[in-house]
Amino acid sequence: MIDRLDATPDCRHLIVEWEGGSTTQLAAETLRRKARDAYSRRALIDHGEIAVLPDLTITGLFQVGAAGVNVHFSDGHERAIYPFDYLRELSDRYGN
Repeated sequence: MIDRLDATPDCRHLIVEWEGGSTTQLAAETLRRKARDAYSRRALIDHGEIAVLPDLTITGLFQVGAAGVNVHFSDGHERAIYPFDYLRELSDRYGN
C-alpha cells in the first residue's frame, strides 16, 4: 500500500509514496488536527478543536506493525498512530 514515508526537509509535511507511483503530502498541522488518539479525541470533546501551535513540525516517524505509522510532533504529542488506510483517506481529502 505504501512504498515510503518521510518528512519534507522542513518537517512541515509528511510525504507518502503509494504503491503504483503516486505521491501525496500531508501538512503536519492537518495530521495533528486529525489525530484519533484518546488525548486528541478528548481535546475535541472539551474544546471543539485541537489547538495547533504555529510552526508545528514532524519530529519522528515510527512504523507500527505492517499497517501504520506513529507520528511525533514538535508540540510534544507522540500518541498519534495513523493506519495506512486512514492516511489514504486523509491524502484523498487533504493531500497535495
